[in-house]
Amino acid sequence: MPDSPLSGFTFINSALFAQVSEFEKFDLVKEDSPVFIYERWITFPGKVPAVKAREVKSEFTIYATIPELLAILQDESQIKSWQTHVAEFKVFPVDTVYWFEYSYHDIPWPVSDQDHFLKYEMIQKIPEKKIFIAFQSASNPKLAPLKSGVARMELAGSWLFEQITPTQAKVTYRILSMPSNIPRMFTDPVVRSNLLSTIKALTKLVEEKN
Repeated sequence: MPDSPLSGFTFINSALFAQVSEFEKFDLVKEDSPVFIYERWITFPGKVPAVKAREVKSEFTIYATIPELLAILQDESQIKSWQTHVAEFKVFPVDTVYWFEYSYHDIPWPVSDQDHFLKYEMIQKIPEKKIFIAFQSASNPKLAPLKSGVARMELAGSWLFEQITPTQAKVTYRILSMPSNIPRMFTDPVVRSNLLSTIKALTKLVEEKN
């Protein structure tokens, strides 16, 4: 695959969020080295009227190779080992660079249970050096029908895996989500703590395999 975006990629140009608005700086909101979590509030792409939404960025290093990280991202059998609130998870492969994912999350109070259905696409690949994967919400009533009492999340984001040594990678995970009606004083600690615990569980799972 060439070191350039795939020609068929239709993800939000205006979003790859961020890249078009990097002057809006992130604020560091949680740190547990080597994990750093940042946030900012930006306009969610394509919304009329405009809606301000939270974008979270996490950066961390992990002793793993890019193929190992990509494999764990798509492994249904391992997901509950590092995403503790996932009650249901299904990957729908299309080809080597494009797949769908359904996930149902059992979220602690005060946030209601949530699910999402996402389209993933590998946008850039430099063998043994870097992989960039973008995702966004999609709709498919057959594969992922709406469930009563469950909030369907609207998301966009990306994973960036960079091999910095033969045995260590840097991971940058970004996610932009539509805001809920629950006050931030309740949601902020949940969002940040869940992300930190997820990253730690992912790191433990991958590094114990090596």
